[in-house]
Amino acid sequence: MSRVPASVAQRLLWVLEQFRGAHGSANCPIVLRLRGRLDVDRLTDALTALTARHASLRTTFTGRGARLTQLVHDPGPVRLHHRDLDPADPARALHAAVADEVSRPVDAERWPTRITLFRLADDDHGLCVNLHHAVTDGASCGLIVRDLQALAGGGPPLPAVRWQYPEFCRWQAGWLASPESDEDRAYWAGHLAGARVPRLPLRPAPAGAPWASASSTGTIDAATVAALTDLARRHRTTLASATLAVYYLVLRAHTGDDDLAVASFLANRTRPELRHTVGLLANMAVLRTRLGDRDGFAEVLRRTHRTAMDAFVHQRLPYQLLRGDTLAEPGRRPDDVMFQLVPQLPGGLRVAGAEAEIVVVNQLGSRFECEFQLYPQHGALRAVLCYNRTRLDDALAARLVGDYVATAAAVARGDGHPVPS
Repeated sequence: MSRVPASVAQRLLWVLEQFRGAHGSANCPIVLRLRGRLDVDRLTDALTALTARHASLRTTFTGRGARLTQLVHDPGPVRLHHRDLDPADPARALHAAVADEVSRPVDAERWPTRITLFRLADDDHGLCVNLHHAVTDGASCGLIVRDLQALAGGGPPLPAVRWQYPEFCRWQAGWLASPESDEDRAYWAGHLAGARVPRLPLRPAPAGAPWASASSTGTIDAATVAALTDLARRHRTTLASATLAVYYLVLRAHTGDDDLAVASFLANRTRPELRHTVGLLANMAVLRTRLGDRDGFAEVLRRTHRTAMDAFVHQRLPYQLLRGDTLAEPGRRPDDVMFQLVPQLPGGLRVAGAEAEIVVVNQLGSRFECEFQLYPQHGALRAVLCYNRTRLDDALAARLVGDYVATAAAVARGDGHPVPS
């Protein structure tokens, strides 16, 4: 076992979990539907090899605050939990079983993963790799799926992992202490001076009120996603910028604010050594964009693209390390309003002899007051708004999702007035 100080992102997540983790809000699950003759022994061996390949997947934690420490364990056999489900209605049975599994926190002081194989029939299974978020992020989940397929005999040989997560932590500590980080600090301090969180009608939380996670969902159909992608390409930007621009429009319609600061997570994989590293590398950033009263979508997209590009260049600095929180307001946090386009996970998978399909999990609790997520799914985008029911009204959450879906469709059509009245 080796001991390594926790990263900045891990320390922040650990603090949040103490207040908001009772319902699994720090879980980051990967769920696969496996159809066909599954070789369970080969799957178990592949999971063991996966854990040996990535130090993060065998890292536990001890301590609190600045003393939070990672304990990296030696490789060993992986424990695979088995559960038989009702085969009469496999889709419903798997949905209920996964919802129950992801609602239970992963105790990363004991072990950072909990892996369950659900048996629906001899040729139909569900696999839930439930990870604590302190050892993974969105890009890492894609690597885990890719590596599991390869290690189970369904993919090409894997490249070497040049840096394990502890090596990133040591590099980050050195970079933050060096003059090289001053440019990023200066950029973010200037970019966020005078900004504030969008004024959604969040209720004051009563003293001692429990954190009550809830979610509202919708779907942006494949034709709309294709049209948005084409629109973004014509304006020399990306679908990520286009979907964020739509969110700005919806927030402006609901708040009346033209100066919008929305928190998001950036991949923070700027070094080539991190290309195949699994771990919590992502940094939170606050993306501030000012909209004009008469801006059409093309101008909103241009401004959003500029915000996104500047954030990409300066993504190495965690927002929490800025001196003097420029977004401080009574009762508000900079991450009260979040936006995330989840990375596309690999498709066309075969794992241990079975065809594998990614299952989008909508039942995750949120660590944030209002967290809007978009999941790629069969060419469409699944919109999931996770929120704290104690502070955000259910009806408003449903309207935000509905307005987002409608606005995305209107923008894709070229409608001059995309936001529903």
